[in-house]
Amino acid sequence: MANAPKKSRTATHRPATRRRRFRHDDLVAVDLFSGFGGLTRGIEIAGFTTIMAANHNSYKVEVHEANHPHAEHWIADLVDPEAADYHSARDLPAGDLLVAGISCVNHSQANTVKAYEQGLTLFELDDPDFEARVTRSERDRATASCVLHYVAQHHPRLILVECTTELTSWGPAIPGRPKVGDGSTYRWWLKQFDLLNYRYKVLYLNSMFFGVPQSRDRLYIAFWDKSLPEPDLEHRPVSRCHHCDKDVEAVWTWRTGIPPTGSVRYGKQYEYRCPSCRRPVVPPMTPSLAALDLTDLGTRIGDRAKPLKPGTMARAERCRQRFADFPAVLMPAKAVHGSERHPLQPLATQTSQQETTLLSTGAVFAAHRHNGDGKNIALPMDTATSTHEKALLLAVDNYQGGPRGVGEPLPTQVGSETLAVVSSGVIPYRKNTVPAVHHEAMPTFTSDQVPGLLSAAGSIDRSGVDAQVMAQWRATLASLSLEDCYFRMMAKHEIGRGCGFDVDFPGYSGTFVVWGSARNQVDGFGNAVSPQVGAWIGARLRAVIHTRQDSGPDFATAA
Repeated sequence: MANAPKKSRTATHRPATRRRRFRHDDLVAVDLFSGFGGLTRGIEIAGFTTIMAANHNSYKVEVHEANHPHAEHWIADLVDPEAADYHSARDLPAGDLLVAGISCVNHSQANTVKAYEQGLTLFELDDPDFEARVTRSERDRATASCVLHYVAQHHPRLILVECTTELTSWGPAIPGRPKVGDGSTYRWWLKQFDLLNYRYKVLYLNSMFFGVPQSRDRLYIAFWDKSLPEPDLEHRPVSRCHHCDKDVEAVWTWRTGIPPTGSVRYGKQYEYRCPSCRRPVVPPMTPSLAALDLTDLGTRIGDRAKPLKPGTMARAERCRQRFADFPAVLMPAKAVHGSERHPLQPLATQTSQQETTLLSTGAVFAAHRHNGDGKNIALPMDTATSTHEKALLLAVDNYQGGPRGVGEPLPTQVGSETLAVVSSGVIPYRKNTVPAVHHEAMPTFTSDQVPGLLSAAGSIDRSGVDAQVMAQWRATLASLSLEDCYFRMMAKHEIGRGCGFDVDFPGYSGTFVVWGSARNQVDGFGNAVSPQVGAWIGARLRAVIHTRQDSGPDFATAA
């Protein structure tokens, strides 16, 4: 409201805990709306040094600071000059690269017509009734204007903006569709960069093709000064073309173009194709299994102190029947959010809330067991030996260097060696075997396709994996009642790993420092940019600038 009291807080500057020694030695970057630092991490992998990060949320700034102590930080509102904690993006330090994960919550129209017609930003308008009419989503949209403020002042050589794909429909509402804009403001916004002497390329990329166990479609816009050569930003993942029977560099291809809503998703609006035969191919993707901690199956449904609601039970049974051959299913916690998935698929797009549950049978399937007794997966395991490797999440990996123990991350991507989960174990299919469509259940595997099968109960030799054994496995799963299955919410560290952050989990020490409540952590991870995608784009942007990058150390501990 226009007469609402002003917030008492003020913008807070937090100097870097470490200082750069030689300013000219590295390419420096500034991160607007930095959050947990997904983009910061990505561009630092690519070779940039982030000297400043800004965000309005003090908790997220503190987490970012703990992981990037060499950068100075601002806890400030960069959007609204009337806010008590406002700090102008124009007053931030200059950098070679500006990165910004701008917000795009909902579509709105207040002031956008005058803004793009007059060539102004939303907060440069003479509008005394603005506070009374503007909504939070409109203020979020104005984060895109902060990028223009910074660029007009400092003119960095490179810019990387990340947002949801719906940014492209930013503009006055389409008649009859109040939540869908016509894109005119977005086009005006892009034009401003052309006037500031930049060229650009718009990218639609899904994080699951970059080593992140989450299907997350996002819009990335890379800008570069017109004096620089055009960076190579064509995403051409090596993929298997079964028609040509060879690995190819897949070509990113539109299927339908951009709809009025701006919603662009892999498999619907775009896909990848073989450059030779032009048939669709599926690039290697990262399964949700890589993020899951299967040492914790949760609680047996029949033993829960508080029974699951009838609607949840019905949804759980439907999910279990849909993926009848899988001992674990990821299902939405609420019927209105997301879709069920099996562990071979990437997680659904993570939001700021815990919305995913793990439903698992906890069943044991043992065949051709040479020693030891079969155990329920929830019970302690036998000792893993060189001949019978039974450690939880221990994978026989004939193609990638041997088995992995519980303290080691799983392979980041599958495709040429597709992984499947059986009980708590992991099996690779035959090399280069990939499901034709990533939403399909796993294909049937035979004795010549499976190098080995592991579970908490024991191992199954290649000779034991045949049609009869698999039929027995399916029958075992089918005979279990829903009350005998296990159920829990995904944990915060699983969500963090699912979003591409190297966080701790039982038996493994990650490099990303985080603390706080589950709600705060999930919000931070869910709103973060995937570091791996930022690294891929950042490396290609960095390649167009020549610097004395290797001339010496960049930092020294501050006195």
